[in-house]
Amino acid sequence: MNYCGIDLASKASAICVMDEMGAILREDEIPTDADGFRTRLGGVEAMKCVVEASPLAEWAVQTLEGLGHEAVIIDARRAKAVVCTKKKTDRVNARDLANMARTGWYTAVHRKTETARELRTWLTARAGLVETSNALNARIRGLLRAHGIKLGNVAEREFEMKVQAQVKEHLPNLAAAFMPLLELWRQAIDAAEALRKEIAAHTKQDAVCQRLMSVPGVGPLTAAAYVATIDDPQRFKRSDQVSAYLGLVPSVYQSGDIDYRGRVTKEGDGLLRWLLVEAAHNLLSHTRRDCALKRWGERLQEHKGTGKARVAVARKLAVILHRLWITGGTFDWQRA
Repeated sequence: MNYCGIDLASKASAICVMDEMGAILREDEIPTDADGFRTRLGGVEAMKCVVEASPLAEWAVQTLEGLGHEAVIIDARRAKAVVCTKKKTDRVNARDLANMARTGWYTAVHRKTETARELRTWLTARAGLVETSNALNARIRGLLRAHGIKLGNVAEREFEMKVQAQVKEHLPNLAAAFMPLLELWRQAIDAAEALRKEIAAHTKQDAVCQRLMSVPGVGPLTAAAYVATIDDPQRFKRSDQVSAYLGLVPSVYQSGDIDYRGRVTKEGDGLLRWLLVEAAHNLLSHTRRDCALKRWGERLQEHKGTGKARVAVARKLAVILHRLWITGGTFDWQRA
């Protein structure tokens, strides 16, 4: 069998084909589209192909499998740890990937199901709209501050009205500059809310999401993100591996007599990690019903501070959610 490494890029991708002994049989640059892959990689002997995780990776491996090849998506961070070189080009990257395919020195990435990818798209689209609305909010506030106007803490439902009142009173000549920004801000807010409702409607039809939402602090967005990110709970042998997968465990540096534990690694999916921390905040600040998990988090708040307590509770939530998914149970409020 031959081995192929593909360094994906938006317009053109570099490929390298090696035999079992590591001799380079072919190096080329092909268009990153279905016709380019079919023309250059179709009709040849089946190969084992390796690509790095990227937005194009899932499309690429599906196309390669359709052409009769075996395709694997690998962890880009782990790949950098295996290949240490000061010379980085697309051709060199393709050679390194072909070598990894030949030797097996890679960590394969879980390929999500179509349902998980679709749900993830809904969540990412909403997150983009929220990011846009926050950026517009900050831009409007900055423009007002340039004229000595400070809004302070304003509820979201009152923001537009407050800005309009301030502009009308102090900056009537600049109304035409502020109104388009406010209109865009309102559109982003409304669109994000519409997507939130769509995601919530999906979670109502999903039995797994409903079980996960029995955990205090966990709402539709967190449950949907957890299901879309984990996808297959059986790929984790132990529930505590999920917190490490999501970057919620402390970083460790150990060498000789030195054993240092730092901040959380923040590896893995940033959106789910943020939502779990938000869920922990809701549990500690807004959940009135008493439970052992809340009491544990409150004790951490007293000794470690609010920030560390939220991260610790988020780490615990990641483990609990996985356990509930595996066992098919719901949250036990009475458990000590």
